[in-house]
Amino acid sequence: MSFNPNLIGFLKPIRFKILNMKNKLLIISLLAIVFACHRTSVYKPIAEKFEPDYDVNRFEGEIKNFEKQDAEIGLDKLQGKTIFYGSSSFRLWKTLKEDLAPLPIINHGFGGSTFPELTNYAKRMVIPYKPKTLVIYCENDAFGKKSKSPEQVFDAFAEFITLVRNDLPKTKIYAVSMKPSPSRKNAWENTSKANKMIENYTKTHKNMGYIDITKVMYQSNGNINGSLFIGDSLHMNANGYRLWTSVLKPVLMKN
Repeated sequence: MSFNPNLIGFLKPIRFKILNMKNKLLIISLLAIVFACHRTSVYKPIAEKFEPDYDVNRFEGEIKNFEKQDAEIGLDKLQGKTIFYGSSSFRLWKTLKEDLAPLPIINHGFGGSTFPELTNYAKRMVIPYKPKTLVIYCENDAFGKKSKSPEQVFDAFAEFITLVRNDLPKTKIYAVSMKPSPSRKNAWENTSKANKMIENYTKTHKNMGYIDITKVMYQSNGNINGSLFIGDSLHMNANGYRLWTSVLKPVLMKN
């Protein structure tokens, strides 16, 4: 059987097609690995699921006000800053920006919010801003009309963190401990337990920190310092916020 040299010219395109197909398969395989490494994390609760007995959209008006104000400034100018995100202890901190200067602060504290509400609005109030640092505070989960265990409070916290972390893996997140308020003294044991669980969580997760403000809010005799609060014995006055500034600012300045 004689060899036909024209076969070489005929086989070359086929060989290149095979090589190209192998390259494509290799690229597809590599992309699959990359996507697998960046898959969305899902938090698995440790307690029975808590169903909020309130509408998680109840503070929609405040959120829309934030969006309107921030749109006037320009979202691009608000990215990469430090966001304070949480409940009324942040919302009522009117001197926050001045107290923590020169840190670039955005205060997105709203209502008497809970962690399910922080989660509900995270895609609007946190993610688009791509903050360098996120500081969160929320204590209302432990004190609603419907009983909630420390484990359920922790679950709500961890679900929120998981959502944010999926979109903002490089953002430094600080969890501020729930404060010891005189009006909520009877539930402080459960609050302390939830605080400890949150603290332990921050120790085992990347780019997280825990800021404990509880110790400085007690007097030498072991009682909560009532002079740090306004008449409702729940929200803080200027003295309380000065104390918080002395604890939070040194930590955030290091970041």
